[in-house]
Amino acid sequence: MLTELAPPPAEALPIDILANHLRMPSGFAGGQDEGLELYLRAAIASIEGMTGKALLSRRFQWKVTRWRNACGQTVPIAPVSFIASVTLVGKTGDWSSVDPARYALQIDAFAPKLVGAGGGDLPAIPDDGVAEIEIEAGYGPTWESIPADLRQAVLLLAAQFHEQRHISMQPSATTPFGVSQLIAKHRQVRL
Repeated sequence: MLTELAPPPAEALPIDILANHLRMPSGFAGGQDEGLELYLRAAIASIEGMTGKALLSRRFQWKVTRWRNACGQTVPIAPVSFIASVTLVGKTGDWSSVDPARYALQIDAFAPKLVGAGGGDLPAIPDDGVAEIEIEAGYGPTWESIPADLRQAVLLLAAQFHEQRHISMQPSATTPFGVSQLIAKHRQVRL
């Protein structure tokens, strides 16, 4: 289970860029900043869900009840910049921090892995327990650190959310033209 520990900060969101994209007259966008922020957050969450990529850097907590492979476990989000901590929690709530020398991050654009250091195994998870892994994931802390095609996909999707804000029955179930093409190379292909 992957949990976002903190959402991207509001100052990292391109509200002015979205207002320009929507061609809002100057002076009107300022009164709608809260709504535009919600559309941006929804669009970012949607693009992240479709690609499995965190766009803006932030912390996540990942809980695992058992390793699929003791040598390494694929992290459910990318890109991961670092593993902040690994904590083993027993069924009674007792816990222990794992020494960072016992694990490492294997960087990959689509499927980063938590691996045992030096080719060894990952630390054993207690019976009926859980491993809690805190990670930092995302392309960077600013809007400009996100690849251009993903930024454009977010703006297109946020614009669709804005345009359909009054539709209560049968909203469009399709993604706007171009979003699928823009995110295609960032999606992980699963066979």
